[in-house]
Amino acid sequence: MRYPRKSWFRHEAISTRQANRLVKQYTEKGYHIEKTLNTDKKLWDVSVKLEESRNNQPTPRCMINKVWNSPLYKNPTVV
Repeated sequence: MRYPRKSWFRHEAISTRQANRLVKQYTEKGYHIEKTLNTDKKLWDVSVKLEESRNNQPTPRCMINKVWNSPLYKNPTVV
């Protein structure tokens, strides 16, 4: 049996209230979390170990803004 690959995702330089909310949400879901003080002593970094997905779905064309200069609008044959 192959276990899913996991890697760290970081929320950097967030307020105490945001950090506490993230820690609460991730612990309720059973994820491994680390909360550390940022170099700016008023802010926090929250790291969570999440499973990586190999089968990411492509972004729907209706969700891509033309202003973002997406290659999909330069070359519509990409999708």
